This record gives sequence, C-alpha cells and structure tokens, in this order.
Amino acid sequence: MDYDKLADVYARTRGLSPIVLDELRTHWSGTPDSRVLEVGCGTGDYLVELVDSVKCLGWGVDPSAKMLQHAPAHENIRFAEGTAEKFPFEDSVFDLIFSVNVIHHVIETADYFGEAMGYLKPGGMICTVTDTPRIIRDRKPLTHYWPGTALADLVRYPEISKLSEQMGSEGFVDIEEHEISAPIQIDDPSSYKEKAYSCLHLISEDEFVEGLRCLEDDLKAGPVQGIIEFVCIWGTAPLHRAI
Repeated sequence: MDYDKLADVYARTRGLSPIVLDELRTHWSGTPDSRVLEVGCGTGDYLVELVDSVKCLGWGVDPSAKMLQHAPAHENIRFAEGTAEKFPFEDSVFDLIFSVNVIHHVIETADYFGEAMGYLKPGGMICTVTDTPRIIRDRKPLTHYWPGTALADLVRYPEISKLSEQMGSEGFVDIEEHEISAPIQIDDPSSYKEKAYSCLHLISEDEFVEGLRCLEDDLKAGPVQGIIEFVCIWGTAPLHRAI
C-alpha cells in the first residue's frame, strides 16, 4: 500500500482511537525519563499524545515521507523515515516500542520483533495493536457495508498465535493479549468516501460504490452506530539476556 498517496486524506479524515491510548497509558508505566518509539507512526497522533501525557521523549519511524510531513513539529519527538525491520537509529534505547494497525504491512514480522528486542532496555515493553479474524469479520461499519474488505484483510493480517510465537522466539517474556473495544458513532462518511482505510483499495469499485451508497442512505436517518475493536499483544524484554 502506497501511503504517500493516502497521506493527505489520512491526515484530514483519520484520528487516534482513545481506547488504544488508554491501553498504552494503563499497561505501561511511563515516566518523564522514559524513551518511546512508535513504529509506523504515520502522522504521529498516538506518539504525540503519549509523549505529552507522560512528559517523556519520543521517536517515530514510518516508511512514508508524506505521512511524516503531516506529523507536527515537537520539541520532544524525533521523526524519521524507516521500516519496522530496520530502525534508522544508532544510539537510542527505548522503554516502550509500539505500533497501531501496522503489523499487517510488515513483510518480515519476525525481523521486526528481533529489531525491537535489540533496541529495548531490559524490562522494556513492546505493544502490537492489531485485529483478530473475529474482529475483522465483525467490523462495523467497514465489513457491514463492504464485506469484501474482510476477505482481503483475513489474508493480509498475520495470525495472533504466529506473532506471539515469534515474540517468544526473539526472547520476549510475559506475552499477553488484551482485547479492547468501544462503541462509535458515524455521522460523516468522508473517511470512507475518500478511501482513507487501506482495505477499501482492495475491493472492486462496484462493491465500493454500492457500500458507500448504502452507508450514505442510512446516514440520512441519523448517525450509524458502530464498534471499534483491537487486540493488543504485549511483551517484555527480559531483565537478563543471554549473550
């Protein structure tokens, strides 16, 4: 997926999910001395909010230069182009590394976890926010109006068990999975109409047009009720590592 082409639309119509931010704040105990890295940070929404709430230092990496152009200038955050498999930092060690809805874009997920382990302090944490097959099938409004998006994402999203196994193989301990959810209300179809969600680029134009028509028809009667859900996979770098 070419996020350089999606960058303007994404920045204009997409925002962070409060439940993800709450999960990061609740499960990770950051302090002003902490150093945080967001992988696939895009426009930097999550990283900025987390850094501001903890008053710590942050780093953000993303392969899309245009997405990073939308990230705000921030005195406590450094943004750089790079991939999940190869961070563009040489002298940084982090207390937390996290990604939100990014892991399905990572080609070699095992390499990512290995790279992250090398950059985490002993006792540092990693969090991967992603979707399970059940969540993908139950998405509302996406799967409700565009069922083909579920078929596409069931193929490209990695299995949770595979990710957990890879984390364990790279040395992570205390691996946990948390499912989080919250109701949402859609009253503006702009993000769907402009295809700000990558899965909408993976279905036929006929299905997209029909699904958008149905959504816009339903919105004439009032806001559409939906749900946002994620699974958060946590792991911890061991305090003592084998050499």
